[in-house]
Amino acid sequence: MAAWRRTIVLQWSLLLAVLVGLPWFRPGFVLSYDMVWVPRLDLGRPDLWGLGSALPRAVPSDAVVAVLGAVVDPQLVQRLVLLGALFLAGVGGARLVATAGLAGRTAAATIAIWNPYVLERLAIGQWPMLLGYAAILWLVAELRRDDPRLRTVVLALAGTALTPAGGLMGLAVAVLAGARFGLVRITVLAALLNAPWLVSSFLRGSVRADPDGVEAFALRSEGLLGHVGTAFSLGGIWNADVVPEGRGSTLVVVLTVTVWALALLGLGVLARTARPDLVAVLLVAVAGLAVAFTGWLAPTALADLVAAFGPAAVLRDGARYLALVAPALVVGFGLGADRLVALSRSRGLAAAPAVAGLLLPLAVVPALADGFGGRLEPVQYPRSWETARLVVERSTVQGDLAVLPFTAYRAPSWNAGRPVLDPAGRFFDRPTVTDDRLVVSGRTVAGEDPRAAAVRRALASDDVPRALARLGIGLVVLDTTAPDADRAARSVRGLELLGGTDLRVYAVEGAKEVGVDDTDRAVMTAVWVVWAVVVGAALAGSATGAARRLGGLLTSSRGSEGQPAEQRPRHVPEP
Repeated sequence: MAAWRRTIVLQWSLLLAVLVGLPWFRPGFVLSYDMVWVPRLDLGRPDLWGLGSALPRAVPSDAVVAVLGAVVDPQLVQRLVLLGALFLAGVGGARLVATAGLAGRTAAATIAIWNPYVLERLAIGQWPMLLGYAAILWLVAELRRDDPRLRTVVLALAGTALTPAGGLMGLAVAVLAGARFGLVRITVLAALLNAPWLVSSFLRGSVRADPDGVEAFALRSEGLLGHVGTAFSLGGIWNADVVPEGRGSTLVVVLTVTVWALALLGLGVLARTARPDLVAVLLVAVAGLAVAFTGWLAPTALADLVAAFGPAAVLRDGARYLALVAPALVVGFGLGADRLVALSRSRGLAAAPAVAGLLLPLAVVPALADGFGGRLEPVQYPRSWETARLVVERSTVQGDLAVLPFTAYRAPSWNAGRPVLDPAGRFFDRPTVTDDRLVVSGRTVAGEDPRAAAVRRALASDDVPRALARLGIGLVVLDTTAPDADRAARSVRGLELLGGTDLRVYAVEGAKEVGVDDTDRAVMTAVWVVWAVVVGAALAGSATGAARRLGGLLTSSRGSEGQPAEQRPRHVPEP
């Protein structure tokens, strides 16, 4: 019984994760907007390792899932990643209030998993951002300890660094809350763990980004909450299609204000008991709010910055940085629930605030249950995709691959018409060029990949085959089920059809393979080796520690059986 009680937070976090991911227990892949998972992500593709022509937005996240998918079924990898991110967020939230009672820790775990940020980032398919969000909670919790553990800090920083935006947030947490660990040491660690995308960006050279994207990706107001209220509730994503109906209704506003009131009560408790910790979480929150509000309050200034310095485009999606506000909200809510339980205990009403702490976040975002109301159901790739893959694999034609129609997103019928970044961009075993422009509310935001722009110009030329061959495009895959496929088909007239049905594979005569610069390859290889050694050592240390704790827990449980309650060893519950 004692062992069971010590794992209540773990069990509760797992239960909430399962409630969110109920549809994911069916076979197939969850495909939604930016979430593209394929049966096999080929390890030989240079873009996985930061050696492609596009910005390294999915470095190192794509490399990580490719390696995992090489040894474990990719369908299982996707489930482990999605459910694991939610579970880790809950446990990380509880760790932020480790000194609180069970009610406070479970309340913190609940709001860490069940909030608008998680729903919106999950719906838009930004799974690395979800892992980064969970890692931020763990990082802040670890840095609050008197003796932060190196392996936990390394793994948390690595989790944030799965994407450039997450890496910047991890660096912000390191600088603003890492005094106990040592600012120089943690800053160096953060830079090292972000090295794959940092070095890749440096090798790529200058970047030109579209300043019009600032307004397109700015923080959105969600109903009656307004911009400020939306941000403080961790919402505000730029894509209105992933915001559930009723998000800004009167009832939701009332429930959200109740959450804020409880969080303010908890932050007041933290101010009296651990003022340095309060300062740290508030500094981190202010940093997140500053970025989130910039695109809304000062769009011209941010647009000018993006125009002058292309990499600043990573700041355009301001609501993404509200992950930095989450630690303050989670700490406040957990400690507030704990305080309310303590105040109510003398009146015999302790159960009421304890239950409220568990149910209130669920009432604010009910749509998160069952995979966003079934919108995140797995699907199977059609057989025609596997046929096209085999045609490409068996082809001896040199050169890379381009996908037509040349648009970034698809909404295939086999995915229930749900939009998804064209899976063909990752489906085949050779570098694939796809359009990186994005249409937001009728406005086209230009991409940053010069090779994609060159292919676009080639497709508009008088001699498409020759223009593609000059760019090193040796194969073209035509998706005949996509909108505008008929017009795209005219671009491949005269090309040799190698095979395929819904996805037809054509050969481009005269194309030559575009190689990777040897120096760039050597530099990135060194970066990846160092990154793998650091992360691998931290994983090994954490696995050893977890095995030791599990053994102690089992031994304690067996040793307590049969003893009178007053003679059993007492344990301080830890998540």
